[in-house]
Amino acid sequence: MKLLLAILALSGLPAILQAKCTCKQEFSKVRTHIEKNYSGFTDKVTPTNISRYRSFTAQKEQLAGQARNKTQCFFLINQWLNYFDDKHLYTSSNTEVIQKRDKKQMESDFPNDTFAISAGMMDKIRNASGIEGLYESEDQDFDIAVLKNKDPFRDYIGVVVHSENSTISNGKILIELKQKDANNYFLLAHSSNHVISFAAIQPKDGELIQGFRKKGSKAGQIRNNRFEARQLNSETLYINIPGFSWEQKPLIDSLFASQKEYLTRTANLILDLRFNGGGSDEVYSIISPLLYTQPIITTGVDILASDDNIQSWEALLSNPDFPAESKGEYQVLLGKMKQNKGKNVKIVEDYVDSSFTPLPFPQKVVILINQGCASTTEQFLLEARQSRKVTLMGQNTSGTLDYSNLREFDFCEMPYTVWTPTTRSRRIDIGQGIDGIGIKPLIFLTDTQDWIQEALNVLSAKNK
Repeated sequence: MKLLLAILALSGLPAILQAKCTCKQEFSKVRTHIEKNYSGFTDKVTPTNISRYRSFTAQKEQLAGQARNKTQCFFLINQWLNYFDDKHLYTSSNTEVIQKRDKKQMESDFPNDTFAISAGMMDKIRNASGIEGLYESEDQDFDIAVLKNKDPFRDYIGVVVHSENSTISNGKILIELKQKDANNYFLLAHSSNHVISFAAIQPKDGELIQGFRKKGSKAGQIRNNRFEARQLNSETLYINIPGFSWEQKPLIDSLFASQKEYLTRTANLILDLRFNGGGSDEVYSIISPLLYTQPIITTGVDILASDDNIQSWEALLSNPDFPAESKGEYQVLLGKMKQNKGKNVKIVEDYVDSSFTPLPFPQKVVILINQGCASTTEQFLLEARQSRKVTLMGQNTSGTLDYSNLREFDFCEMPYTVWTPTTRSRRIDIGQGIDGIGIKPLIFLTDTQDWIQEALNVLSAKNK
């Protein structure tokens, strides 16, 4: 059934994006889609909180009627989607549609406004507390000044200042922020070609967005985006894996192949997965045998048998590229969905994997994790932590796994896509869900510690 993970994300209903829609109509379309097809809806909206949900939704629907452009509409709808607190429920740009869209129309629909900052305002911004302030980056040739600029859709703006970039002029509003609570914000980012994106952020260590840090603040954890392996000492091999995407599989396979000799005789392995946001289960398959000590228990998933999800599966089975050897199995599951419309249908059984043989090396493995670990990476960690070799160190992971197998859904007119989870892990039913919590490390580390050195210390103590 791993084939499901790769295929459902590619199978959506045909994109039309032709009808002229108001923001209220866009909002209504997305809301109806989520209420009918999102596999986490009945977990997130319950009899105890349905009044709050309805009140929140009515407020956003009313605000949709005030939207002056599609930028405000897009920002508003994403704020509503965030109610479900599911990082697998998100929006992305529809590149194919955007490329065909008239440039003047994009500029009109998604305006990139400007804001003039006086010298006096800059002096105040430099000394501002909280989220307001001047943000600089070593890698970019401009700074961002964040200041309060409140309307019904936003609370703050981030304006380009000190720009030496010919394509990004001073005064351009690069980001808009809406405060969710004391430590959390909704962020809308603008680009020079009028494509926008949304994120829910929790500014930490003075970092507003990746690469931009508040002037005077100290850096927290540093991202290592290189796939690398190196010997730390005669007993310890260090491997950094910043991603598990399918495109990175050849690189990861090659990296581990190049270290085969060391892996067969080195006592300790430090596997650094910090900021690894996931990808495909198949990509980490080369690592699993190295960690195995005992059968791996995996909890299965159910799919929500909504009319739209059923229609998506029917389209999937009619796809000429669908593997013929898998059609029979999927047709049986489709039949179960049709017989149980509106219910959760078991599509992956709980199972135990005992197909590996324990290897003598490595003997001890430390896996470094943090909030940047999500989705497929968390699935890997759920399996890895069952090994007697493995110790998880660092900080809680993202918590983005309980609702998965995404299906795309297009807005009425805006050139964007809503990605909606269609399956639900049965971990939730036994109190082992991780969404909103993450996977906890056995040994917690602070941002001020040297994580690799701490891992070496733990491995050294274990070997005594």
